[in-house]
Amino acid sequence: MTVAQDIAEARALFEKAERETHPASKARALEEAIVLLESCDPDEITEAQAQLIASVRLANTRRLLAQLVGMASVSMDTWFDYVGLLIGELRPEVERLAETDAELKDGLERFLGREVADTLLNPRT
Repeated sequence: MTVAQDIAEARALFEKAERETHPASKARALEEAIVLLESCDPDEITEAQAQLIASVRLANTRRLLAQLVGMASVSMDTWFDYVGLLIGELRPEVERLAETDAELKDGLERFLGREVADTLLNPRT
């Protein structure tokens, strides 16, 4: 697959995740999209594609954070799937968005719990 095809497929997976109403299925689609973008060979990515990947990741992280409030009652396994995404692969985007958008930060804190969110956003405190 080419980088352009990987980006297109990842975007389709992000769109699927956004429409998904089942939290575990949403988490799986998000994980697939992120893994696909991370699997792109850095030597084959143009500057424009790198910017597009960064933009797609940030936009979809914003959507996820906005949707977290509606996922207040998920299974513990699914909650851990989201925690893994939020503090793992999407951590840079989560930190950036939490710094600039108080509403998204509040939703993150309600989903994760204030203590977990504080640890995520302020690991040195």
